[in-house]
Amino acid sequence: MDQTTKNLAETLAEVLPQAKIVHENATGVPGLSIAHAAVPKGCELKEIKLDLEKYLDHPRRTVAKASFSNVPSFLEYVKRHADPDTTVAWCRFDPQTYTLDFTAVFDDHSPDAAGWRGHKAVLVPEFSAEWKAWKGKNAQSFAQVAFAEWIQEHEDDIATANGLPTSLQMLTMATNFVLNEERTLKSSVRLQSGGVRLTYIADPDKNTTEDMQMFERFGLGIPVFHGGAAWSIGARLKYRNNSGKLSFSYELVRADKVHQGAAMELIEQVRGGLGAVPFLMGSSE
Repeated sequence: MDQTTKNLAETLAEVLPQAKIVHENATGVPGLSIAHAAVPKGCELKEIKLDLEKYLDHPRRTVAKASFSNVPSFLEYVKRHADPDTTVAWCRFDPQTYTLDFTAVFDDHSPDAAGWRGHKAVLVPEFSAEWKAWKGKNAQSFAQVAFAEWIQEHEDDIATANGLPTSLQMLTMATNFVLNEERTLKSSVRLQSGGVRLTYIADPDKNTTEDMQMFERFGLGIPVFHGGAAWSIGARLKYRNNSGKLSFSYELVRADKVHQGAAMELIEQVRGGLGAVPFLMGSSE
């Protein structure tokens, strides 16, 4: 820079408006400073916010949303972070769709002050593998072999109650279905016990037959939610004869009532585990 240009720059710096701090506010918040400065272009008053929170050892407040799928982990997190004055737990339950979730808000509103509501824990219970399996195949048609394989794969879910068949009896029945798959169904007779006796033609040339009993109902003992207690649920067993070939299906009896009962049980489990934390039925939004 030559001397003439240097003198011109110095002169302009002296006569042109310069930005100056005219007022600074003490916020009392670590790492946060707010100042008012007069800047060029008509000397407008600007607010300058300098937030150095990211350089502090700890954030000024907790902002997080923790998600859980099982009750013990959710309760443990709530106990770890709950504040007696600001923590509120919410439960949303739809009696029509049985949608269920829980939300704990650790910085909720209090009677004396508004809360940021930025720290939450959410519990959305997962269904058990057994419940998803039996619900997923409910009212669907099985070929004989597929039905036998299904019973064998899920034999641990079959529960005996009120004279309903045991898992061994169901497996025996399923095995007989497979053995009779290629044989022609001659007749079916309803028994006083509630079952059905099926008569197959064993050998058409010798006119011999074989009988087999089919159960019309069976019971299940399965949890609705993962990690939850088992619930009893009945199932109606149905069959269809199509030109001598049988297909099978089952229908769960009032699965909606079982689902609702398991949901209410889970709600009470969470309510009891929260201790002194307020528990409200509704939405936290």
